[in-house]
Amino acid sequence: MPPISDEDLILYYYDDGLEPAERAAIAGALSGSPELRARLAALEAVLAAADAAPLPPPDPGLRDRLWSRLEPQLRAEAARHPPRAARRTHAAVRPRRLAAWSAAALLALAVGVGFIAGRHSAPEVDAQAQARADAAALRVLDAYVAAHLRSTEGVLLTAGNGGEAGMLDGNRALAASLVESNRLYARAAERAGDAALADFLQRLEPVLLSLANQTPAATVESDEGLRDYLRETDLLFQVRALQTRLDHTRVQRL
Repeated sequence: MPPISDEDLILYYYDDGLEPAERAAIAGALSGSPELRARLAALEAVLAAADAAPLPPPDPGLRDRLWSRLEPQLRAEAARHPPRAARRTHAAVRPRRLAAWSAAALLALAVGVGFIAGRHSAPEVDAQAQARADAAALRVLDAYVAAHLRSTEGVLLTAGNGGEAGMLDGNRALAASLVESNRLYARAAERAGDAALADFLQRLEPVLLSLANQTPAATVESDEGLRDYLRETDLLFQVRALQTRLDHTRVQRL
């Protein structure tokens, strides 16, 4: 299977969104890689802390009302901008792409619930409980976006360095799978009030779209152009710096 991203490990942790063969492959990789086990343990600590944080009692029906408003927008947005590479992707990749999209959509919804539920729920919910709910939502957002950026960094490095045709095909498919989640994470960041993060993710989207739609026939010119672009814009440095910032902020919120 392709390199295991933090998003894969998050899905493995929650036992959700992976085909049995994918889950078995990750389990096998974990058994033979101390480094991969350490990555999973670090993610587990963050996600377990976020899951354990108490939330205020939500207003009954609030989640359904929020989802009824968000779902048509998310589906319409995904239908308006389907990456061409996504339509060519092998059928085996589709469940994984849908799972990643669903995880991002649910996170966007969860962040909205985390910040809105207490403000629309019963009056006995105190400010301290709401602050804990907000912090939990932000920790989850930070963890998911940091994992997303690590996957994006891998896509940029692979595309810039070139490689065998099969590897580049897989890289295009991975870039296509990141487009939808990138868009939803940007929306979640906007709702969370992190304008800088939302702006960076919005500026990252055209790069992911370009990589998702890159044709094999143009590999030499496009590789050179991508290397020039990465060098001139310091995009890789910005992606890594933002990962560091999110990891640091997440630790501060624990």
